[in-house]
Amino acid sequence: MRAMRAGRTREETPMNAIAPAPSHAAPHFAPDIIAAGTGARPHYLVTGGDQLFAARWQQEACWLPFHGAAHHVLVLHENGSTAVRKYERGKLVASRSRLGTVSFIPCDGTEWEIGGRCGVVHLYIGQALIARVAAEEDLGPAVEIDPFFAIRDPWLQGFFQMLVSEVELYGTVPMSPDSLLLSQSQHLLAHHLVRRHSASGRGVLPRTEGMRRQPTLTPRQLRRVTEHIDAHLATPLGLADLAGLVHLSQDHFIRSFKAASGMAPYQYLLRRRLEGAAELLRTSDLPVEAVAQRMGFGSPAYFSTRFRAFLGVAPSAYRRMR
Repeated sequence: MRAMRAGRTREETPMNAIAPAPSHAAPHFAPDIIAAGTGARPHYLVTGGDQLFAARWQQEACWLPFHGAAHHVLVLHENGSTAVRKYERGKLVASRSRLGTVSFIPCDGTEWEIGGRCGVVHLYIGQALIARVAAEEDLGPAVEIDPFFAIRDPWLQGFFQMLVSEVELYGTVPMSPDSLLLSQSQHLLAHHLVRRHSASGRGVLPRTEGMRRQPTLTPRQLRRVTEHIDAHLATPLGLADLAGLVHLSQDHFIRSFKAASGMAPYQYLLRRRLEGAAELLRTSDLPVEAVAQRMGFGSPAYFSTRFRAFLGVAPSAYRRMR
């Protein structure tokens, strides 16, 4: 995950940093369009993969034309005014949002009237990601997500909750959530949108769930992946890298790995990191911060939270028990 720092181009931005949004970004970058229309800047802007950005905004009453963006926008309406109206080519087509609901805004062709201060979380989704996932489902590259306004989708609401909690746990340090978690999440989000919110995907069984048996990795493939993970616990791991080890698409790999191991790839990685951390706490005198870093946790606070959830005690208390 990357953050955009003011005064840098995206190519120069270091990996794994959270920072305020940039003041100089490429034309048609969706957050720039929104910033120009609302007069606001996001509280933070981070990237969660090659085709996914996330931002939290506090917006005042304004008129927001949204045209010519490079990304679609998925919006969670968190708090504040629900006086939101959607227009298409000047015609009112929807009005009155609801707190906790989700909207999907295509990259072009809408205008928005925001009637008062409100808090929202945005996910910016590249069409290339949608096309890639649609191709994996044998739906063709021209699949489009149907626009929706202020709907309740428990899966999407849960996704927002997960992503925001991961991002904001790292919010006071120069690191951001794990790259494997985010690349895995990016892929799962796109699949949900294609399957549930596109005319082409609704009612179609996923390719790997149709007449075929549930895919799984062979013991040799599973061993190759898990050995690679174990050898790189302290380094960022991407979903594409792991899938490439066994020559599978990312979607097929997620399903196959879970069928073979009982866990999604990121959950396996997290467990192995926590097990390794527990061993270091038992057998070494390394400071807790050094243990966290050696096991690939960018934030001591994040490490402590995950360790407590895993073993029921804080790392320092666990060490005293040895």
